Amino acid sequence: MKLGIITDIHEHVECLRAVLDELAGQVDQVVMVGDVVETGERIEETCQLLSDAGVIGVWGNHDFGLCCDVSVETRETFSHDVLQYMGSLKPRLEIGDCLFSHIEPWLDPHVLEDLWFFGGLPTEGERLDRIFGAVRNRLIFAGHYHRWMLASPTTISDWNGESSIQLGDGRHFVVVNALFAGHYAVLDTETYELMPGRTASPRLPRNSNHR
Repeated sequence: MKLGIITDIHEHVECLRAVLDELAGQVDQVVMVGDVVETGERIEETCQLLSDAGVIGVWGNHDFGLCCDVSVETRETFSHDVLQYMGSLKPRLEIGDCLFSHIEPWLDPHVLEDLWFFGGLPTEGERLDRIFGAVRNRLIFAGHYHRWMLASPTTISDWNGESSIQLGDGRHFVVVNALFAGHYAVLDTETYELMPGRTASPRLPRNSNHR
């Protein structure tokens, strides 16, 4: 099985359309690792593209109000289709031995303060201990940081998404770079090859600093 992995869309519709077009026919399922929302101005079109492509996934810190404990005001503001798609997102998602979570797995995606936690990349031993101690999954995928990262329980790799890499041995924590900058990944769940990709985006990101 081949999984397309995308994260941190932030309503960048052109990038999303381009990446979904590239993944069509190449993967069996696209998994979205959080942060669909930016301002709400293009959320309708964003959700329509994700829904039409059958994309499953998890919510991020920007998505929380549309996914969990949705207020009456929010329900009156957004369309049924937006609420239906955003309501389908999970706090975490498991596929085989893979866990998908927008944030590090020791944080609680039901708690807004945890979703917004940003203490820099988890490069210290204590943070790695927390990540790998929180869950038993062999492969853990996250978004949120808008860059590539690969770690084992004891080592930070110098891999930076520039080439394919094998994840066949041991446990790994992988941060996938942001879709709004054109990045995505493909994981072969039989060979455990992770293949980063980047689309020739027709539109530059408006703000690469939003988390």
